[in-house]
Amino acid sequence: MEADPMTVRHDADARDAAVQYLTWALEEIEKSGRVKAALHARDALNDLLGVPAARPGAEGRHDGGMDDKYAAEAKRFLDKANEAEQLADLAETTSRRDALMTIVESYRRTSKQMDRLSQSQKLDGEQRARK
Repeated sequence: MEADPMTVRHDADARDAAVQYLTWALEEIEKSGRVKAALHARDALNDLLGVPAARPGAEGRHDGGMDDKYAAEAKRFLDKANEAEQLADLAETTSRRDALMTIVESYRRTSKQMDRLSQSQKLDGEQRARK
């Protein structure tokens, strides 16, 4: 049985929203210095992104490539921001343009956060490789 295109689209939108919220939450949790909470948030984010567990004691073991997944997500959110910005340029009303630019800012923020996560994972991988 073929999946309903509307359901598939909704699932993708819900996943994107969850990734965005978890990314923002992770940033705030890390700022507060709550290491255990940050690990749980990162695990949830990794699960949504389809990344195998990376920390000892978590399911499985992963030796690299997580930074690539975060980098790919960063690019995807940046692409979405660029698309929304193009739509804003075509918007006929100020309210529509403003709403789209709010979306652009949100996607760009998420893209930057994913880039930071990618860099963090690269550094973690390099540190583990030295041990």
